[in-house]
Amino acid sequence: MQRTSPASSAIIIRKQMGITRAEFLRLLPRALDSDAFDVSGALICYKAADDKSLEIELGSESIRQIALMQMPTMPVQLTFSGFSDAERDALILRFDRAYQRGGG
Repeated sequence: MQRTSPASSAIIIRKQMGITRAEFLRLLPRALDSDAFDVSGALICYKAADDKSLEIELGSESIRQIALMQMPTMPVQLTFSGFSDAERDALILRFDRAYQRGGG
């Protein structure tokens, strides 16, 4: 996970996720605890209360191959605006848990 902050108050977090676009969109309502978001191509806009917003930009899907195993992978950029540190951290935690996969 990479975190950057441009000159504005927006916080940008970049992730490389092991998921397809279809799976990402299927799980997104659970990740946001809401289905009140707009999808326009690779951009997803979520407006929370009190002028808080989250823009999610989906990159191109690809396949990561490790020996005989193939795994989907996709870059995802989260841009938070208007969230306090605690609110943003709570949303990131819920987001990460929604996309967490078991293994072993």
